[in-house]
Amino acid sequence: MTAVTDAVSRLRVPEYVYSALGYLFPRLLFLNGRYAPQVHWGDIAAALDGFPADDLDLGSAPFWNVWRERWTVQADGYVELAERSSTAAGRSRAMRSAAACYHWAEFQYFDDADLKHRLRQRIRECFMRSLDGTDLRVAQRRLPASPDRPEVPYWLLTTPAMRDARRPLPAVVLSNGMDSATEVEMMALAEAYLDRGIVAVLFEGPGQGIQLGQTPLRITMEEVVADLVEQLGAEPGIAVDRLGFVGISFGGYLALRVARALGGSFRCVINFGGGPSIGKFNGLPRRLKDNFRFAFQVDSEVDLQPRFDELALEPGPAPATEILSIHGALDDIFPVEALADLDQAWGSRHRLEVHPREAHTSLNVINAYTLEAADWVADRLADRP
Repeated sequence: MTAVTDAVSRLRVPEYVYSALGYLFPRLLFLNGRYAPQVHWGDIAAALDGFPADDLDLGSAPFWNVWRERWTVQADGYVELAERSSTAAGRSRAMRSAAACYHWAEFQYFDDADLKHRLRQRIRECFMRSLDGTDLRVAQRRLPASPDRPEVPYWLLTTPAMRDARRPLPAVVLSNGMDSATEVEMMALAEAYLDRGIVAVLFEGPGQGIQLGQTPLRITMEEVVADLVEQLGAEPGIAVDRLGFVGISFGGYLALRVARALGGSFRCVINFGGGPSIGKFNGLPRRLKDNFRFAFQVDSEVDLQPRFDELALEPGPAPATEILSIHGALDDIFPVEALADLDQAWGSRHRLEVHPREAHTSLNVINAYTLEAADWVADRLADRP
């Protein structure tokens, strides 16, 4: 038994850290899941306990380097715990935690693309190891490379009940945001659809997932999705006439593009926190500017306003599908006003739900709105006579 002395302080998140970082905590905790990697409050306390009080500039590279180091230590500890575990269940749980901690180590780290990529590879390795002994099947597929893009990996996720059905099932294609990890946030979102008997398709277009920082983020992702839909048509377990599409953050912006270009291929589309246009580049927080530059693979001083102007979506005619957009009124990345204009232009094809006290992706209420959204999708993907 370890002796406790008066000199030992409780493990905790310091008040000055909570004051500076409190808005991030809903993102760190995100959603509970059976398969998705996730951290717990104790992980946050361990990573942030004793964080240097003089290094709380969230826009600076040094802050995120210290952050990376601390979360990496937490992740490494879980890998060691997995190696010590004598059961498959213990190893699985520890590896889930390791994957999540590696993700939070790298998610706002942009100084060394190779190091960030190695951390993303660790996320994948730990996640795949965490599936040993579980009943989730991850079938790995690829779209072949084409002259204008590299190979596009994607996963088909199924549960035992789906595999026992022996008939084509509905499917939802889920798109990453700009800094999300396929194994973490996308996996967490996918579970709501798996619970409803819907196959989850997780894809990584150019610049997404493990390809972040290796190739520029592609704006015309609807072209990739069109190829994906065509290939899904050859999957005997998928009813290609019962597809939905879900995107979060920048993936929500891509979802709007998909709805406009490929509405006839999807019964419904969900946009969590995206919009038809991004706020002014000069008005974005410094680290978010770095995030966009890293994703688009441009130099650190490049003004991306011309790129933002290019990717702005004009509403055009209402798409040939139903769209649900869920947005925070205080979003400073995708202003809600542009989404309100799109809502008016698309009429009954588009439903806009705005949370008045929420910012980007409405993380404080994500548990409730993802539940309701999954029910909405399940209703629209139901088998029709």
